[in-house]
Parts: sequence; C-alpha cells; structure tokens
Amino acid sequence: MRIFVVGIGLLISFTGFAQLKTAVSDTTRNFSEARLKAHLEVLTSDSLEGRCTATEGQKKAAAYISSFMEEYHLLQVVKDSNGNASWFQSWPFAKRFGDPKKYLPYSENVIGLLPASVPNNEYIVISGHYDHLGIIRDTIYNGADDNGTGTASLLELIRLLSMDSIRPRNILFIFFSGEEKGLLGSKYYSEHPVIPLEELYCDINIDMIGRADSAHMADSNYIYVIGSDRISNDLDQLLRNANARGDSLFLDYTFNDPEDPQRLYERSDHYNFAKHDIPVVFFFSGLHPDYHSFSDDMEKINLGILYKRMMLAYRLTKELLVHPGNLQRN
Repeated sequence: MRIFVVGIGLLISFTGFAQLKTAVSDTTRNFSEARLKAHLEVLTSDSLEGRCTATEGQKKAAAYISSFMEEYHLLQVVKDSNGNASWFQSWPFAKRFGDPKKYLPYSENVIGLLPASVPNNEYIVISGHYDHLGIIRDTIYNGADDNGTGTASLLELIRLLSMDSIRPRNILFIFFSGEEKGLLGSKYYSEHPVIPLEELYCDINIDMIGRADSAHMADSNYIYVIGSDRISNDLDQLLRNANARGDSLFLDYTFNDPEDPQRLYERSDHYNFAKHDIPVVFFFSGLHPDYHSFSDDMEKINLGILYKRMMLAYRLTKELLVHPGNLQRN
C-alpha cells in the first residue's frame, strides 16, 4: 500500500475551503465559481510541481482529489494489492520517459462512485486527466487549462451531483493519470476495469475547458463537442436537450469530423472507452498559445465560461440519469 502525504501548501488550501464554505451560500453560481477557482489554485500550485505522472507532485494531486471524494461520501470501488478498499487504482509506470531517476514505479487513477438510489449495473462515467508535464529544464509546467480545468470541474460535479437523493444510475468518477504520456492511465483502466466495461453506460470526458481558442476570441460562449454522435446518436440528442435547458452554449462540432487532421477524437482518455463501443462525448475548448507551455497559468482561465461548460456536463449527466433504456448504437 502506498501512502499519500499532503504537503503544507495543500493543508493551507484545505483551510481556505473551510473558510469559503462559511462565507458564501453553497447554492449560488458565485459559490461554484469560487470553488472552481480554489481547486485550480491548489492544482496549479508550484508545490505540485506540474503533476507529472509517477512523481510526488502527481501523488499529492491524487491525495487532494481523494479527500473530496471522501468528504462527499463517494464509495471506494478499487481493491489494493492487500484486498483493501482504496481510491487509487495503481498501475505500473515504465521508466522510459526521460531521466528514470525522476520517476516512481507506479502511478494512480483516482476513482470514486456515487451509487444509484436502487442498486443496478448501469454506470455513467465522468472522466478527466489530472496529470500534466511536470518540471522541464527547471521550469514548472502547472497546466491550469490542461487539465486543471477538467479536474476542478469533476470535483465540483461531485459536490453538485452528490446533492441528489434520487439517482436512477450509478455515477463513476475517474481521474486519470498518464494522459500526457499517451493515455496510459485510461488504457490501463480499459484493460483492468474495476467496473466491467459492459456495465458502462457512457463516458463524459472533460479536458481543457477554461479558455477560448483563436476561432472564438470574439465570443467564448461555445464548447467543442467531439464524439457524441460517433457511437450513439441518442447521446448527441441528450446533449442537445441538456444544452437547451440551461445557459446554452454554441456546440461546435468542428473537431468531430472524422477527417479532422488533428485527430482530437483519439487524443484524450474517452478514446479508450470508445474503442470498446462505449458511447462517449469529449468536451474541449480548443488549443491556445499556452498549450503545453509553462505559461498555462490559472490567471488566464475564464472562470465564468468554465462554470457554464461544467454545468453543461452537469445537465447532460442529469439527462442520462433518467433516460429510459439503453443508448442505442448507430
């Protein structure tokens, strides 16, 4: 069993969350935006050293994530090597990337379950990767948008969805590591699932949703939608319904084109579910000049649009919870 130690910087941040709870009503948009910001402040702090896979910084981030799973009473569905329940799905990391002395032999996916009101075997997956590039030539790459924004969004979705007393389906939250190394954490999960793949209803994957790209600088009220109609048109229709029932965004399907030269459908963790015919939707706000740069800092995140995009994922989850029957395959 590996032990996770939360550093002083994170302890200070936990205290900040306690103060935040007493200062603002937890039913307001402002509160959600404040929580997203507070999560980003922790995830992008230099104390996490860029959250590179199989480093102490990544493990501190994993400990931070699991602390909120525990706070909102999610269930542990992973068994560690001793058969004990755990938040952490450990997977072996091959030290073939750069200096082998820099890395530890294992990395972790962080997994927690919000169970259905009545036990069943249908699981909605909400996923995002929490790793980034770490330290390169003595410079910390904090990865605020990539994927601090997705990680913060999942943490806030845990809070919001845990408030529901009735959940017709299970919701499985998976925070993957190893995405930046080639989707390694999600690949490991797909090969060693803690919930059988045939019981997964769909995957909502969130990766980089806090900025505007060059095509949308004049109006950031959009989200790129990738994959939602590739396997099941039902999923895409439920997404459109969810978008119409709230603070609507422009749904941009540009990168959903199978001929997309950037092949973004294959470049985030949802792809390891799609390969197994599990319906997926990938939310993304596009590449920008700070992508994979040390300058991807939280000061550049648009918290207002981050909130709106996160809430689209929330409303889609609510649609999926009550959708009758299976998502029909195309």
